[in-house]
Amino acid sequence: MRPLTVNVNRPELVDDLVRVLRQSGCRVRRTGPWSCAVEHVDAVDENEARVEVTFFLRAWQAHHACAQAAVAPA
Repeated sequence: MRPLTVNVNRPELVDDLVRVLRQSGCRVRRTGPWSCAVEHVDAVDENEARVEVTFFLRAWQAHHACAQAAVAPA
């Protein structure tokens, strides 16, 4: 399964998001100032990975009121 690209509206928060996603069991690497690549290793397919990563992003955003993060369209 290929990694999902996640885009963030505040580049200074990408490293924090990477840390939180790693704590959630994902493989993550920063790919640019505004983005990272995320592999949800426990997902059975890309659809499940997309749903669960979106859930992780919503939880992360709840702790960062000014942040917006989203999985890029396939």
